[in-house]
Amino acid sequence: MGIDELPPCPTNIFLEIGPGDTLFQIASEQNTTVGEILALNPGLDPENLVVGSFICLPEPQS
Repeated sequence: MGIDELPPCPTNIFLEIGPGDTLFQIASEQNTTVGEILALNPGLDPENLVVGSFICLPEPQS
């Protein structure tokens, strides 16, 4: 999926999956939770993240 094929995202905040990325690591780096990421990305398989695909992230915590 290229940047021109982004999934629906109410926050309009995207992250491209990189090699070795895990949802736990992404959540930690983005100051959010795996649950919040999964809620914004229905159908996302945390055990099978695809390098180069984009996921929707929640609004940053203040």
